[in-house]
Amino acid sequence: MHCSVQHKSRTTDRFGNLMELYERNYVQLRLLIPDLKRGPIATTVSNVPGCLTLYLQLTEQSPYTSTLRLTYRFIEQASPSATEAQKTMLRATAEPDLTIRVYHDARSAEVMSGLLHGQQHPRKTRGLDGSWRLNRFLYKWLRYLLYRGHGFRLCDQSGQWDDRAVVPGA
Repeated sequence: MHCSVQHKSRTTDRFGNLMELYERNYVQLRLLIPDLKRGPIATTVSNVPGCLTLYLQLTEQSPYTSTLRLTYRFIEQASPSATEAQKTMLRATAEPDLTIRVYHDARSAEVMSGLLHGQQHPRKTRGLDGSWRLNRFLYKWLRYLLYRGHGFRLCDQSGQWDDRAVVPGA
């Protein structure tokens, strides 16, 4: 007996879901950084009382794409017995540390590489599994950051970061 019902391939569903996730990440990034498309190549911070400082480094800007790093930085605590020289050599640890490419024309954003839970996750290929893990993390993290009130400053006409704070949802 022949069954006429056709089943979709599992890969097709996963690919479609990943593209939808890229679009959702784009929307949330634009809420977090409204003037991303016009922003200068620079590093800036978002400070919210009671939260970790969030760092944004815009590393590349073109008419159709932007590349940025989004991270927290943790400073090692010096022991009470540390010398002054040891205290000045403390390292900052960036984690999570995500490199994100934003496609303005396609209105999507994808994680290119990241440091999560102490493990580096480079994008060697555009496989669905690796892409899904990093981009799902970005989606959840962006929701959390917006919920906590993080946002980056607007650009003024000269292309410099302005002193006016962004209020997400306003």
